Amino acid sequence: MAQMQLLVTVSAAAFRGRLESSEDSLDLVDMPTLAVNELGVRGISIPASLLSGRDSSALERIRDEADRARCPTLLLYEETPFDVGSADPDVRAAASERIGRLARAASMLGCANLGIACSGVDQGDCFDLAAATLREIMKRIDRQEVNLLIQSTRGITEKPDRLTELIKKIGGFRIGSLPDFRIAHDSGDFTGDLRRLAPYAGTIIATVGGGKLGGKPATGPKDKSPYDIVEGLKAVLAVGYQHAISLNHAGGKHATKAIIEARELLEKGLESHAEGE
Repeated sequence: MAQMQLLVTVSAAAFRGRLESSEDSLDLVDMPTLAVNELGVRGISIPASLLSGRDSSALERIRDEADRARCPTLLLYEETPFDVGSADPDVRAAASERIGRLARAASMLGCANLGIACSGVDQGDCFDLAAATLREIMKRIDRQEVNLLIQSTRGITEKPDRLTELIKKIGGFRIGSLPDFRIAHDSGDFTGDLRRLAPYAGTIIATVGGGKLGGKPATGPKDKSPYDIVEGLKAVLAVGYQHAISLNHAGGKHATKAIIEARELLEKGLESHAEGE
């Protein structure tokens, strides 16, 4: 098989139902082994909400199990946007404190990347305040040696050009983007958005399946991605992207099947790219 140019990983969010069920024995510490043995991927991403109630020793155990399975934790991400451009200094301070705690957790897990989203209406001083706040946060978390990746969301980072402008305004080599194939598709310019954001990306998420982001899983034949994952892959490879693609899914009984199918499509796409097709 042709050598792959990037790593295919999985988000633990796809298995939230099982991880949070009292009737299922699956625990977050088991995710690296499940990822390798059942899904065929070599890395995991973790939403911060799944770490609720876990202390530092629990995080270190997850990291140790990931090392043992040769399936590292690469990304910790917060699903709730931060209002880092708020006119209220207390709101900005709370965001800074929370991101600082997340950076420490990411470091304990062995994650190279911490993903966040920024809310706020793109008007007035919001954009400049967000840049200044995030610049200070970058200084605060520098000792953790974690890259801060910003995901597109409604508001100041909704448009790719504004997100890349924010990244440049913050500055530094540990700041970047966190694109999602599904968000790019929903924007109406699937490949265009991906090509604009991929050069700044530390990781790319590919949310597959028919369920909407943050919504309920789709069922049966409706659980199909609304975009062509190979088309998205080609778009990011075309601009030189060579890091990781983390497969996500709304969850439910089709999650494993959907992720395996997506991983196989990505592998075939990578083979074709390596062969120059």
